Amino acid sequence: MRRYLIVAFLHLSLFSQSQKIQHDWENYVLAVDGKPVSVNVDLGLSSKAPIKERPFVIILRTKIKNPDTQGMPYPEEYAPLLSMEDSLIYHLGKETGAIFTGRFTQRGLREFYFYAPDTIGFEKSVFAAMASFSGYEWLSQAKEDPKWDNFFTVLYPSEFELLRIYGRRQIELMFKDDAKRHQSFMVHHSFTFPTLKDREDFLKNLPWTGFEILSLPSVPDTKTNKFTLEMQRKAVLSLEWIDQFVVPLYKASKRYNGKYEGWTPVVE
Repeated sequence: MRRYLIVAFLHLSLFSQSQKIQHDWENYVLAVDGKPVSVNVDLGLSSKAPIKERPFVIILRTKIKNPDTQGMPYPEEYAPLLSMEDSLIYHLGKETGAIFTGRFTQRGLREFYFYAPDTIGFEKSVFAAMASFSGYEWLSQAKEDPKWDNFFTVLYPSEFELLRIYGRRQIELMFKDDAKRHQSFMVHHSFTFPTLKDREDFLKNLPWTGFEILSLPSVPDTKTNKFTLEMQRKAVLSLEWIDQFVVPLYKASKRYNGKYEGWTPVVE
């Protein structure tokens, strides 16, 4: 009885902690060796990770029954795979206190990632979760991962992908009103550079012309010790605009050791 009380208290404590996390699920697709990789990840965990109370990663890999030529499931397999995910979340959460952090799909495989306080009972809960999916081949493992390396290297988007994700979200939020969809907006772009020379080289090699410089201080910022740059240029915002305009700016700033901090539309 004492063990069950301890386990129940631990799960309740972990549940209370999870309530403080602002979950933020996102799906993005990238290409690896010419093949798509679809990733679904809880971005909200990044502000808390690594969570010291959950130093073990539990990974389950399953084969997609009938993948297409790109290694992705056909629509008819979406439902059973989502049902499998729900079953894993339920059983691993109930037995081990594990939280689901994301999954990825590529080359006919899908992998699910969980983080747990320990590995006690994980095999039992995995078998229980997969009992209704006898038609699927699968394997699982659990190992120590106190720094959450699997979360940050496998699931979490790169700085580049985050730029695209948050840009897309911003545009979708703006264009809930379809009347604004084809309007042009003045857009502010912000950058930081470690040296004046880096910033000067960037400005000499901009991938686009027509910018108005708003701020070009000759001394570094007192908080970051970086040299900032603020510019603006008109644009018709779209998802294509992010790839065709923002991405080249991002890459150009990286080329000169800088960081593209982001863009902000001026909406009157």
